[in-house]
Amino acid sequence: MNPAVVAWLQTRTAQDLIAGIDVTAHLRSLSQLRQVVSSEHAAAAYELAWVRAHATRKFPDGDALFFTKTALEQASHQRVSTHRAHMFAGATHIADVCCGCGGDLLALATVAPCTAIDSDPGRVAMAEANLHVRGLTHRVTCICADALAWALPDDVDAVFFDPGRRASNGRIYDHDAYLPPLTSANAWRRPGRRIAIKCAPGIDYRQLPFAAPYAIECVSLDGDLRETVVWLDADLPWQHRATVLDDHGTHLLDDTHTPAQIACTAPAAFFYEPDAAVIRAGLVQHLAARIGATMIDPQIAYLTHPDALFTPFARCWRVVTTVPFSERHLREILRAHGAGAVTVKKRGSPIDTDALAKRLSQPQGVPMVVVLTRVAGAHTAIVCIGPIDPKEPSNGHEATE
Repeated sequence: MNPAVVAWLQTRTAQDLIAGIDVTAHLRSLSQLRQVVSSEHAAAAYELAWVRAHATRKFPDGDALFFTKTALEQASHQRVSTHRAHMFAGATHIADVCCGCGGDLLALATVAPCTAIDSDPGRVAMAEANLHVRGLTHRVTCICADALAWALPDDVDAVFFDPGRRASNGRIYDHDAYLPPLTSANAWRRPGRRIAIKCAPGIDYRQLPFAAPYAIECVSLDGDLRETVVWLDADLPWQHRATVLDDHGTHLLDDTHTPAQIACTAPAAFFYEPDAAVIRAGLVQHLAARIGATMIDPQIAYLTHPDALFTPFARCWRVVTTVPFSERHLREILRAHGAGAVTVKKRGSPIDTDALAKRLSQPQGVPMVVVLTRVAGAHTAIVCIGPIDPKEPSNGHEATE
């Protein structure tokens, strides 16, 4: 989408057309639009109408913002970008490299004046339009340029870098093929400059092309792992951190302190599955130490405790029974407990969970969960009810910050 089209989308004529588009009727809507505007404008108006119908899932004012479909899919949720922007508190000039349509820029601009750069002129135009919607135009200078050829101003003391991770043939998994590659950030490093790099959640930390110091933050929102952020030269007290965002706030777990060896025990009355951010950040044992839980196997990211503990860092199930894995025996146990729909989860098990769930489920009864895993090295089934949601801390255990 070019800047001229973006400029037209901001006109009253275009906005009135967009407000009347039925996004559930693609072909009919496009046909109606082409009767009054060009095909190019019709396609752009329909796409923006579709985007605005979905953008409120990420932005409270998404029905007034400007994105392409692809850009909206790639944009961080506002809760995530706001959390990240707060990490730049105290900065005086932030550079947003590969700013796209400005989803992250909207949060960064509330922290400090920004310079935003992207090689796509249409996306730069959309970023400027979004800044106008939020009343932040005076806080940002937008530039259309190649990030590899552009020199950061000397007074930039913070950089947010979000390289492209999609090509015409799909997702890019090799960081050397990112657009531009992660190594680009090495040229921007200097004392006193903090750099945050948004990476795919599953990036292999062992292959990061950076010399120390750097830290890794894994961020989840409402239980879904959203991103991994690599912080270069940030002078942080931790090397790995799990950040969990939910309706109750922001919860932080890190490796500032090394926990003692965590014991492994048979499943107790309650079973815990750590949040994906905790697992990806390598902090399962830190969580166990924090809430006083034990592990059920040294190689498996499951925890157990005699009590139902309040923690935002894990989901909790009540254990009904634990048995060596046998489908026949499982079926008998579930029938005895009046099980209906059965969900099967696994770690360290070769079983096809979807197929097993279909075989075990009944049309009526109590929803139950079967966890297939290893306990002391043995293939085991843990039959559970839940997840449960303890609203208050139990026995003094509290896992938030």
